[in-house]
Amino acid sequence: MKLKNIIWATDGSQEAERALDYAKYIAGKSGAEIMGVHVVPMPVQVLLDNISESKAEIRKWRLKIENNAAKKFEEVKEECQKNGIKFDGVILKGLPSDKIKEFAKRRKADLIVMGKHGHGFLESMLAGSETVRVLKSSRVPVLSVKSKKKTKAEFKNILVPIDLSEDSDYALNYALSIAQLTGAKVTVIFVLRLDMYAQDIPAGALERVIEQSIKSLDKRTSQIKKAFESKRGASKNIKMNTEVIHGMSEAVTISHYAAKKNMDLIVVHTHGRTGITRFLLGSVTERVVSSAKCSVLVLKPE
Repeated sequence: MKLKNIIWATDGSQEAERALDYAKYIAGKSGAEIMGVHVVPMPVQVLLDNISESKAEIRKWRLKIENNAAKKFEEVKEECQKNGIKFDGVILKGLPSDKIKEFAKRRKADLIVMGKHGHGFLESMLAGSETVRVLKSSRVPVLSVKSKKKTKAEFKNILVPIDLSEDSDYALNYALSIAQLTGAKVTVIFVLRLDMYAQDIPAGALERVIEQSIKSLDKRTSQIKKAFESKRGASKNIKMNTEVIHGMSEAVTISHYAAKKNMDLIVVHTHGRTGITRFLLGSVTERVVSSAKCSVLVLKPE
């Protein structure tokens, strides 16, 4: 994994500011440059642009947003330069999700970093609306940042949930690459989903299923890690452990595990190479992004 261009999508919200902290953290580790993107949304046909009485107010509103964004970009650029990070900013107009996706493709971005929630006018801009649209449509990996505490932006513990029935190599390889950059520890989990009749399963049978899942998970992850380590320049000192957990809901189980183990990042994919999986965005992945208390990196396997 080579990171050269990072897109930081901002709407001026607190979580967008937090996303910037992580963009700078990753850029500092990888040597990538950051491009800030602020999209001025076009709501309801620009609030009935045909009504002449509203045109002046709309222009005033747009100008205020653009001036604030430009001022912020200048401040960020100066701060980044002090830390040896190249930064530039651009202001776009339109539907945020479309413009962010189009700009990332045009600039051949390697990563999009954005907050989970927005604020102010069109609060849904980055809250379960535009963020999810970017996650669903972007071929570029998206780091969705959520952090209530103003702690240091860093990755120490990375969680990778995988599905043993699908090809999850890409998610784990990406997580290993991040761990190589940051020195983080990687934990790989397989969620054994139990349905409403789980209580009727004989204890011995459930234990055997768990034991077999552990063996399969250990074999799978060991192969992936060994292949990763065989690459030129790849680290052989990455700490990785595996665990099989179970619950009624994969998303809830993953989120609770991440919170309990103080994970800084969850890396999850949306599609497998052989087709749609149960980690398809709109099901498990979308719920993990929504419910997790830590940042979530969403990938679409190559």
